Amino acid sequence: MKKTIKAGALLIAGVFVLSGCGSSDGDSGSASAESSPTPATQAVGEKQYTADELEDALAAVMKDKNLDGPLGNDETVRPDMMNAVDPLENITIAPAACDVLASTNVNKVLDNAYIAVLLLNETDSLTVVSHSDPAVLEKQVEDNDTLLDECAQYTMEGPGGQATVVNEGIDASTDADTTQAFHSITSNGTIEEGITQVAAASGTTNIAARFVNASDPEASVAEAEELINAVYAELEKK
Repeated sequence: MKKTIKAGALLIAGVFVLSGCGSSDGDSGSASAESSPTPATQAVGEKQYTADELEDALAAVMKDKNLDGPLGNDETVRPDMMNAVDPLENITIAPAACDVLASTNVNKVLDNAYIAVLLLNETDSLTVVSHSDPAVLEKQVEDNDTLLDECAQYTMEGPGGQATVVNEGIDASTDADTTQAFHSITSNGTIEEGITQVAAASGTTNIAARFVNASDPEASVAEAEELINAVYAELEKK
C-alpha cells in the first residue's frame, strides 16, 4: 500500500523550514553556524529549482539511502499546507521580541517558492524549499542570528496553557554556504518535547532535516548532515 503524508506532519515540517526558527553563531557563543564566502557562481541555489527538480532530488536520495518515505511533492504538499491550521495560531510569545516566531505567513512564502518533503518516519523529516529570490533566505539566516541571542528561552501561551522553550545552538557542517543547527526543548511542566534541526542554505534553496525526541541528538545531527549533503549533491546535477 502506498504511503501518504498527513497534513499535520507536512505543516509542521514546512513551518520549521519556511519560518527560520533556527540558530547560528552570534555574540553569545551559544549557537553554531558555518559560512563560507558566496562564490560568483554557486553550485547550488544560483537559480530557483522547479517543483520537479526538488522532487527528483529527494527521490534520488530516498532510493540511494533505502528510505521508505513517503515523499510529498509540491503538488501534494502545497494544498495541505495552505489549508491546514497554523499550529502557532492564537499563541502569545514572550518576550515580545520573539513574537516573530509566531508570525510565519506560510501562504505568502509559498506563493514564490517550491517545496518537497520526505518523511523519514512519522515525526522526522527532510525538506527542501527553493525560493524565487535568494534575499528570502539571506534574511532568514540573519533573523536566526538575532533570534537566538534574544530568544534562547521564551514562553508560549495559548488555549492549552503555557509552555517554556529553550533553544541551544549546536555544531553542524554541510556543503552548503551556511549551515545552522539547534536543539529546542519545549516543556509545559508535564510533557517535554525535544526537536533537533539542521538547516543548510545556499542561494535560493534551503535543505533542512528535523528530528523529534531523538534518543541520540548527536547521531541525528550526523544523519542530518549526510542527508543534506546527499540532496545538495543531487541539486548540483540540475
